[in-house]
Amino acid sequence: LVSEKVRKNEQPKHNLQLHCIGTIISPYTKRMGTPRQGALVPSGRGYIQLKIPVECVEGLECYSHAWVLFTFHANTDTPTVKTSTARKQKNNNNNNGGGSFLNLSKTKIRPPRGNGIKVGMLATRSPHRPNNIGLSLVRIVSVDKKMKQLHIAALDLVNGTPVYDIKPCVPWDLPGHHDKVPLSVPSWVSQDDELKCVKFSPKAEEMLETCIRNGKLAPLYTLENKGVEDATNTICQILAQDPRASNSNGPNKRGSQTTMTSTAAASSLVDIYKMLFCSVEVEFGFDGDGVTVENVSDLDLKDVERVDGIPVLLK
Repeated sequence: LVSEKVRKNEQPKHNLQLHCIGTIISPYTKRMGTPRQGALVPSGRGYIQLKIPVECVEGLECYSHAWVLFTFHANTDTPTVKTSTARKQKNNNNNNGGGSFLNLSKTKIRPPRGNGIKVGMLATRSPHRPNNIGLSLVRIVSVDKKMKQLHIAALDLVNGTPVYDIKPCVPWDLPGHHDKVPLSVPSWVSQDDELKCVKFSPKAEEMLETCIRNGKLAPLYTLENKGVEDATNTICQILAQDPRASNSNGPNKRGSQTTMTSTAAASSLVDIYKMLFCSVEVEFGFDGDGVTVENVSDLDLKDVERVDGIPVLLK
């Protein structure tokens, strides 16, 4: 009895066990190429494959938007929990929960749009957090009761993301709606750094249409649902946000203005970047304040090794 009591006292308090109620199906196959905010790519489309009775979402189609609670399952730096006797005693004295604490590899990060500044991780929308919990606002498109799918748009969720809750967005969620206090954000958040020009080369246009005609982007983008137009718009909106890494020390980091020569485009040198979109690979390069999609190619991801559902490409 004594040992059982001790074990119970050692259990961290207020831990929450969540149950997955659905899985995200989206065109964003990897973190690279996933919008940092769904509203920045309004033409992006996807759905939540529900694991609960579809009656749970009955009436949700009456709302325009919903909040999705999920986990950043593709994170590579998930915090660990450690326990030490001294720290346990200190934490017990502070009534913070049984002596367990998070071993955070980082407490501050450099936001992609912060021009190198460091801020606390909780002062950003970064996926790297004490708990890998995300909250995303999406646009509701429809509910497919037969297939148990909630179709959404303007999403920023990686394909395969586990969903834990869905809540309708109501007017009181909007800052200033009731108390008239306007939304305020740091200057680095509100700056407009969208690239002015995104275009497809003739070859890329042809290859994207071919891939869609062959069903390579199904079921999200098909000839029957304006797939060519919407997929093109989605890719353009993603690239307009400059998806290159911002923490790189090289000359081609996010925001830099590199010149893509025809030689570089032909030989796939450093100026050419690649991202996955559904099961196709999009090759693009930057030129001044614009970006050009040079090619779109079909990839067979069936036998590719995956980590947490994310394909690992070694090439």
